[in-house]
This record gives sequence, structure tokens and C-alpha cells, in this order.
Amino acid sequence: MELGLLGHYLTHTSHSIPCDKLDLYALSVGMPNLAFTSKPVMSSLIALAAACKSHDLVTGTRTPLDGPVLAQVRDLLRLAEHHHRASLQHIQAYISQSDWYDTILANAALMVLYASANHSTRVHLAITAKRASRQLPSDVLPQNSQWISFTRAAHIASSAVLRDIVDAADYFPTPMSSSTSSAQGLPLDAWNDSRVLSPELGPSERTKSLFLPLVASTYVRAHETLRKRADSIAARFKEAESLQDHLDVGACLEALPLLEACATATLSRTEPQDTPENEKPESVVFDDSCKVSSWVGKYMISVTSMTLPTVLRRTIMSYLNKAPSDFLNIIQSVLDLPAAEGTVDHLSPRYENMALLTPTQLLAVDIFAHWLVLLLLLDGVWWIGRIGQWELGQVVSLIKNQDLLPQLADPDSDETWWPQSMYFVNLELLAGV
Repeated sequence: MELGLLGHYLTHTSHSIPCDKLDLYALSVGMPNLAFTSKPVMSSLIALAAACKSHDLVTGTRTPLDGPVLAQVRDLLRLAEHHHRASLQHIQAYISQSDWYDTILANAALMVLYASANHSTRVHLAITAKRASRQLPSDVLPQNSQWISFTRAAHIASSAVLRDIVDAADYFPTPMSSSTSSAQGLPLDAWNDSRVLSPELGPSERTKSLFLPLVASTYVRAHETLRKRADSIAARFKEAESLQDHLDVGACLEALPLLEACATATLSRTEPQDTPENEKPESVVFDDSCKVSSWVGKYMISVTSMTLPTVLRRTIMSYLNKAPSDFLNIIQSVLDLPAAEGTVDHLSPRYENMALLTPTQLLAVDIFAHWLVLLLLLDGVWWIGRIGQWELGQVVSLIKNQDLLPQLADPDSDETWWPQSMYFVNLELLAGV
């Protein structure tokens, strides 16, 4: 089965993700070559292939809940999780044995894709089951905020290894070197592939034509209202004695302008813009002293948005990389709360009878919900799919169950909370899709 999944990765998965030549080389040539000498990378590659194949199964049929299909998906997800855990064990041993960073960085990138693809598959099943009033087996339900953790971890790992190299390139832009690392000998610059990429950059066609214009026309007012709420809560906690309250409010206030910048970059353009040469990964030069091969380093700089992202999906996902860790910790502490006692399936209100959110938790969730509206725009990216719809639905359920909507209403108008409005509009527009 693993051999079949390796074939699936080489012929399908590695060609369904790239958006440019660098991506295609890294995923279809660099990663497989590295995997044959690296247990962590091979395990992560197999895990990603299994998640990809399970996603293909659930989205390729109108009846993904049928017995044979669901059984095959469950087997694939179990195998994927087995290889994912094996990769985590292998990488812990590897870190203490090597001073070369290729395996660490490549494995981190594959784990991000796996975590998202795995979550996307489970979300698709959960949404389908909810519509059909069916109960899913517990082992295929969505797994809370793991996808956020791995996205953030890849950025942290890349920043720790590559930040000095990127900063040096910003000051001294240099054409892409034609040299290759002696460790891998993979000639990226000499490699040429004539295949035409059809990258999944963001919205599905229906979302692009119907939902995106609505989000673009309403987000400015929504963010102005969000800013007022944030300022009001900050004023209330200005004299707070609790150091933790100060830290939490500070993290939220730091996350807010980053969200505004992400939304502006997302919604103020129709096509990706050219990036200045010193902001492209190609301008970064690697040699053996960097302890990382050129193709790995440049790929990780690109996918973790260490330079200005030019692809919509990376522009939106870069928010998870840039947001303060304290802010994301608040978000994950809420998303990972166990289901309430008596909640026996995914159709029941998950957050019923949960302790009331604190003002700082509410502010963090408010900001995060506005970002999830942007994530709704990435429904055309297979390994993201309906994650935005699912996560925003969980947040809306939480806010409604705790009767917090009055605190989130715009006092200057009769408008409802923007993320909730966009959530229900999105459901209507995509009904039956």
C-alpha cells in the first residue's frame, strides 16, 4: 500500500500543489530524492499522499458516506496518521544527529500540507454528514487546531534557519546562483520542465464570481468596526492589574493591523503582482556554509512567506505565520476545548454549557473570525477546501451559544456581526455544491 501511495505522490500529489517552477522542482524532484535517504521525509511524503488520495475519494463521488468509500477513506486516514507520527519520532532523533537542515525544513513543509489536507478531508466528510443528518465515526471527525500548529511550526523552523540569509539578501540582492549544494547535487537552475502548471491559487470559480466581490465591498467597514471594539476593550484593560490580561490584550492589538494588511493585500488586487527582485527567494544565495541546499531554502522562504507572497493562497495563509504566538495560543485554547458533556456527535452544539469567554478571548476570536472570512476564499485549493467554512461555523456557533452577538454588533448601525453575515451568505451561495 505504501508503494502505491508513493506512486500516487509522484504522479499526482506532487503536481497538484505547485504554483511555479520552484514549487514543482521541490515537490516532484527534490522531496522524492531526499525521501529515499531520509526516514522522516519519506514518512511525511507517504502521509501526505494518503491524505491526498482520501481527499480525492471523498470529493470525487456524490456519496462519500457510502460504506465501501468511507471504509477506504478511514483506512487511508489511519495509515496517514501512522506515518505522520512515525515522521515526528524520526525527526526528533534526526535533529540531534545532524547539522544539515534539509530534512528538518523539507519535513516541516510536508507536514504543513499533510495537516491541512487531512483536516480538509475530515471537514468535507463532516459537512456532508451534517447535511445528510448522518453521524460519522469518531476517527474521521475534524481534529481541532492541529493544522494551525503545523503551519506555524514550519514558519518558526524556517525563520530560525533562514532569517539571517534572507536579511542579507534584502541588503545585497544577488542573481540566483547556478551552484548547487554538495549535499544533494540537485541542479535547480539547470533543471527545466515543460509541463504547464494549473495551480490552485485560491477561490473556486463560483466563489470568485459571487462571494469575493461581496467580501471586497464590505470588509473596510467591517474592519473599522472591529478596530472600535478592540480599542474599547483595550481601554477597559488599561488599568488592569493582571499581567496576563495586559499580555493578551497586547497580542490581540498586535494581531489586528497584521489582519488589516492581510485583508488589504488579498482584496485590493485581482491578480498576483510582481515582487521586487530583492523580495523573491531567487535572490537568496546558498552555499555549503548555510547548511541547507539551495532548492530547500528557496522553497521554504517562498511557502512560509518570509518574503512578500505573490500567490493569493500564501498571502492569506501568511497571517498564521505573522500573527503573535500569544494570540494564536488564545485561539487554539478556544478551538481545542473538549466537547461539552453530553455532546455525543458532531451535529450537537459543540460549545454548549462551556464557560463564558473572557473579554480578551472574545476579542481574539473576533479578530480570528474576520481572518476566517478570508480563508473562505481559498475553497478552490484542494488541501484547504472548506476549512474556512467549517472553522467559521464553529466560531459562529460558539458566539451564538454564549449569547455574545450583542457585544459584537455595530453600535452605529443595525448591521449584524460581519463574520456571521459572510458565513451565512457563503452557505447560501455554495448550497448544493
